[in-house]
Amino acid sequence: MVDVSVGQAVGWYLGALGDRHPSTARAYRWALRNLAETLGDDSFGKVMAGDSLSLWLASPTGGGHEPSAASVRQRATAARGLVRFAVEARLLDPATADIALQALRRPATPPVLRDTAPARLLLARAAGRRPHGVSWHVWVRFRAHVLTLADTGAPERDLGAARLTDLGEDRVSLTLGGTRHALGEPTRHAMTAWIASRHDLVATLQGSPPRQLWVRAHPSVHPRTGVVAAVGMPITARGLRKAFQDVVAALVDDDPRLRTCTVAHVRALAPAQSAGR
Repeated sequence: MVDVSVGQAVGWYLGALGDRHPSTARAYRWALRNLAETLGDDSFGKVMAGDSLSLWLASPTGGGHEPSAASVRQRATAARGLVRFAVEARLLDPATADIALQALRRPATPPVLRDTAPARLLLARAAGRRPHGVSWHVWVRFRAHVLTLADTGAPERDLGAARLTDLGEDRVSLTLGGTRHALGEPTRHAMTAWIASRHDLVATLQGSPPRQLWVRAHPSVHPRTGVVAAVGMPITARGLRKAFQDVVAALVDDDPRLRTCTVAHVRALAPAQSAGR
């Protein structure tokens, strides 16, 4: 076993990431360069066997902010890859590697507490008049979207995959990712308005109507392929998030307090027990 520094071990590992997916390699470099900046001169073996690794996982970011749960997960994932590499390269013995992997497994994801005040303000604003520059169909979809987020707390991939048939009778529930969520009365009204608006949008298409719950309210052009997605075609989870951001940006002109509101803040409003299988 070779006695090396954390910086040396990280450098060798990052140099061996050649066949990784580019996005994975970027994430690993981001996390492990931070590890090297923090503990680079320390003995790699001692760091892997001590408390420094756990402390680094939850340490503030370069900007001095507390790390998000996603950042901690990414740090842990990248560090686990480093540990496995170190064992294969005989930079760590199996016993020390087990200690490190246990430390990386234990902290996992610290709870992320979000201030729900901006989200509550957004829901109140969504019940009001349509902001300048936002079309009627986009506004109706936005209201149904944010109220559904607040009722269900469902991840966007599930919300984006929802189909019309996932809506319960009289809009009292919505099944997302195999889980049935109860919808409150404001959400039911907003969803009913969206279904009517959706019918108008889909009517502009030729052929069979899409099965997805959420559809486009205006055409868009794919930035890479140039393919045009027409009005009434399904909108992806990413498209829903972009539409959310655009409408919130329009609302900020009237109320700057909404500037910090994100999809995650709205999801945090969901009741702890809001669904049943």
